[in-house]
Amino acid sequence: MARIIYAVAGEGFGHSSRSHLIGQRLIDAGHDVMFVGSQKSLLYLKQYFGDRVKEVFGLSFAFEGERIDKSETLKKNLLKLSEGNRLNDELFKEHFEPFEPELVISDFEPFSAWWAWRKNVPFISIDHEHMLTLCNLEHRKRNWFSRLTAGIVTECHYIGAVAYIVINFFKAPLRIDSAVLAPPIVRPIATELNPEHGEHVLLYSTTGMGRDQLQDVLEKFKGQNFYIYGFDTDEQDQNCIFKKRSTEGFLADLAGARGVIASAGFSLLSECLYLRKKMLLLPLAGQYEQVINAHYIQKLGLGLQAETLDEAIVAQFLDELDKPLPDDDRIIWPDNDKFFRIFQEVLNKLGKPLNI
Repeated sequence: MARIIYAVAGEGFGHSSRSHLIGQRLIDAGHDVMFVGSQKSLLYLKQYFGDRVKEVFGLSFAFEGERIDKSETLKKNLLKLSEGNRLNDELFKEHFEPFEPELVISDFEPFSAWWAWRKNVPFISIDHEHMLTLCNLEHRKRNWFSRLTAGIVTECHYIGAVAYIVINFFKAPLRIDSAVLAPPIVRPIATELNPEHGEHVLLYSTTGMGRDQLQDVLEKFKGQNFYIYGFDTDEQDQNCIFKKRSTEGFLADLAGARGVIASAGFSLLSECLYLRKKMLLLPLAGQYEQVINAHYIQKLGLGLQAETLDEAIVAQFLDELDKPLPDDDRIIWPDNDKFFRIFQEVLNKLGKPLNI
């Protein structure tokens, strides 16, 4: 049995759901786990782990529409830094030091990782974001600024992990020996679904398009129904079927979809891959991780990418749905069991090996 701190980034559902699954596995193996989160991850993890979860100051983003506003994000976090440092000092003195952790795991949460580095406590990084800095990738020259800023942010999150488990859906050469690629993992609720090749296309609206603008595009495809989430309403207008927010309803519609139109967030992308759904991805402006995700989805024949949703790209995507999924050994399909085998191999190499 080991004492483990599991620290989770506050923004993004994928960090929380992944840490829930991995953290529960550690607890089931008999380890004493303290979770650390902020904002969304704090609320999510407290539902399942209660008093095991402590609050850390978390970096947050400012948005202009669906685009990250970099200057406002910097300003927002600087204004909160003094209060954040006070909160983190209390966390470290009242919880971390008495707990005497033997291992820290960080899912893109920087402050716990830096604490571990300063205190010479071994720590492991588990996330998708380090794909940007630890993998050799294909980059478009026109995205140089987004690439630069995303790389700096990722590099500055933390250094010195004994291992970086880079969760990714495609193979790419790694830059350092302490990094290892691992497949995406998906929520148990998604693994219980029975995928079918249905008649509808599922659209999760994070494109910034208004409802009228969206319908103007989709209503041109009279023979194709679109199930649309993101406007939180239940109604049908011609071939556009709007649905209220519902985890169970969304997953059922995902399992039965012909294909999926969405942004290029890693969590939904992983579930689409698990259920073998082709995707039309519209990466959110300013989010370079999503730009890379969308590029490789198209490169590997798993779907298409576009900057905006228009009649031409929808027509191309509907044609693409009639083609079989690729059989390409560069694809890393989601596989929870394989992920945990790789995780165990990493834990075996610690100075004090741990079993899960």
